[in-house]
Amino acid sequence: MRIAMVSAHYAPFAGGVESHVEEIAKRLAERGEAVEVLTHHDSPGLPDTETREGVLVRRYKVPVNSRHFGVSPAVWATLLRHRGRYDVVHAHGYHSAAPLAAAMAGASPMVFTPHYHGTGHSPLRKAIHIPYRAAGAAIAARSQRIICVSRAEADLFLTHFPSARPRVTVIPNGVDLGRITAARPFPDVEAVVITGGRLESYKQVDRIVEAMALTPPGLRLVVTGDGPERGRLEALADERAVRDRVSFIGRVQTDPLYRWYASAEVFCSMSSNEAMPVTILELLAAGARVVASDIPAHRDIRERTAGAITLVPLDADPGVLARALERAVKAAPAPAQRIPTWDEVTTQTLDVYRDVTSAVAVA
Repeated sequence: MRIAMVSAHYAPFAGGVESHVEEIAKRLAERGEAVEVLTHHDSPGLPDTETREGVLVRRYKVPVNSRHFGVSPAVWATLLRHRGRYDVVHAHGYHSAAPLAAAMAGASPMVFTPHYHGTGHSPLRKAIHIPYRAAGAAIAARSQRIICVSRAEADLFLTHFPSARPRVTVIPNGVDLGRITAARPFPDVEAVVITGGRLESYKQVDRIVEAMALTPPGLRLVVTGDGPERGRLEALADERAVRDRVSFIGRVQTDPLYRWYASAEVFCSMSSNEAMPVTILELLAAGARVVASDIPAHRDIRERTAGAITLVPLDADPGVLARALERAVKAAPAPAQRIPTWDEVTTQTLDVYRDVTSAVAVA
């Protein structure tokens, strides 16, 4: 099968959507499918075309760059010019302009995974999302199938695009279970709380740093990942006099990252918007306890894991969060969870591709 995956960003760019696309793309390639990723240039040092783990990656220049709404006419032109090249086009990320390019090019059959939050994460992005919803409706209408990564995301998406209901299916995010369970903790690391990912304002890592000032001095916070909030968060740790207990380790390769997961007593996420966070699934697979903000995506995971997550109010004050972290550190290890794997996710996604291509052939 000839598959095009369209995404605003791709590896080595780090983020939840990018990880999702990469994990599925490379597994499809392993199974003998012909997979191409059409994406934007994130760095002048990256080649226009390369093969990564069996996936042909095509990067296109963006005349006016933007983290979320950069538009590359070349992506649209490629899809338009080569409409017959692909058996299926899978567009990712409602909160970018990439799926709109696929829809405008008339890509067919088209599968759409929105990774939908329902709003932007800054006043400007929130304002843009109001008129952009018309474009979102056009993308949904063009899609033969829409894959949401959680029931919570599907419910939110259908609140705004109810006509898409017959074409929506849920395929959860997955984890690389083998690599996670094989990872060994770092020696002499105790009482560690992990948080991180893309350090954006909506992730609310500042709330966790604030809470650290109210926890026992033996507790340590490790912040993984990078992003525009890092400088402010480091300054906050200095201001709250916890810089000696808060480590910002930046982006790390997968294997040492999984070793940190194996070392963690607790993972904490106070994010205000998620579709289905892969990191929580990974930490549960690693056996960590999880403290998370009470938002629909986190409630969805809690229901799937029989209450393995402790939820705290999104606007919990530092004292409430600090006490939740202390209780989680002292709690018994979380029971083993049945977490979906990326291999299972890939199989289900491939089934969707076969369904839509069969429907086109019959039509």
